Amino acid sequence: MIIDPMSKLPLIIIGCTAALCSVLSAQNKMRPTWSDEFQGRGAPDRNKWTFEQGFQRNQELQWYQNNAWQENGELIIEARREPVRNTKHVAGSPHWYANRQHAQYTSASLRTVEKYYFQYGRMQVRAKIPCVPGAWPAIWTLGKKGEWPNNGECDLLEYYKPDIILANTVKGTTKPYHAAWDTAKFPVSTQFAAVDSDWRNQYHVWTMQWDEENIRLYVDNVLLNTSPQPWLQNAVTTWGPKHPFKQPHEILLNLAIGGNGGDPSKTTFPIRYYIDYVRVWEGYTTNQAPTDLALPQNQVTEGQPAGTVVGKLYAADPDPAEVISYSLVNGEGATHNAAFSVSFVSGETRASVLKTKEVLKSEGGSTRSIRVRATDIEGATYEKVLTIQVKKAA
Repeated sequence: MIIDPMSKLPLIIIGCTAALCSVLSAQNKMRPTWSDEFQGRGAPDRNKWTFEQGFQRNQELQWYQNNAWQENGELIIEARREPVRNTKHVAGSPHWYANRQHAQYTSASLRTVEKYYFQYGRMQVRAKIPCVPGAWPAIWTLGKKGEWPNNGECDLLEYYKPDIILANTVKGTTKPYHAAWDTAKFPVSTQFAAVDSDWRNQYHVWTMQWDEENIRLYVDNVLLNTSPQPWLQNAVTTWGPKHPFKQPHEILLNLAIGGNGGDPSKTTFPIRYYIDYVRVWEGYTTNQAPTDLALPQNQVTEGQPAGTVVGKLYAADPDPAEVISYSLVNGEGATHNAAFSVSFVSGETRASVLKTKEVLKSEGGSTRSIRVRATDIEGATYEKVLTIQVKKAA
């Protein structure tokens, strides 16, 4: 068993090759250039985070205040149903944030503005989001220079009504405060819960790979969206730079209520958003291809129904915070690819699960072979033929 000091969880890989175990162990020692592991107590580190206050954006229902704290190695953001007086109320104001006398909900939004920015590299956030009506949790970035949206916005995560995951990049148009969006939408029920019925209650790893050519956004090892830098140019430079994603960005974590999160009136409060860590590997845009593949648990008993788990696929890759996806591909020599399938595993960025697609029998041959392709975050690949042992039923 390899203990990953950064994930705070054991990485259990039994029977891997010495080379694979060595590379995996080395990967886990590559420290990020900036991170918050939330190992303290009480309020989050004020040298890293600033709390937003009051009404902020999107005509949301919550009043932002300091509803966040560190506990058991996590940041907890809590939204509550409680009345709060709008301290900036102006009777008869045409502005939504001023004409409301009260807010009926409170929550928190944290940002690294004026404290930390990064440009290019990899950011990973491990979190468990509240998937309930009215909740709008997010992980995002904003550019340092320019007015929104011409400063550039990247949404690694938005949980949206009705039960949808979004991954977005945003740029400006020829009108102030009018945005152009590159949006990818994924219904939780069909895209994620169909594979993992407990997906909504699991922790997941959200990754942003940002370089001079593309921004790629992942949840676990599922690619959600790719935005090329040529598309990410502002139409004009009146309100921000020509290239909003070729400048430093800050990080934001927030739990909004209402707005595009939907109607919270029937939701039970308080609700909590748990963030295990935020990590950035600045400028890490060079790439080395995967170097090995393994299926440590490679036995399955005959007669098991289709969909039986054989084991997890693992790839070694020398790059830190790598995301690896897997596929079964054709190549030289006969394989039994059609008898198996690959799917994501919640909370995993380097592993996927191999399942059967049919009932296997040992008399058809006690060994099956598959050709697996591992593809990393920049598209570099490695292929290997792996074997599965079909055991006789007892």
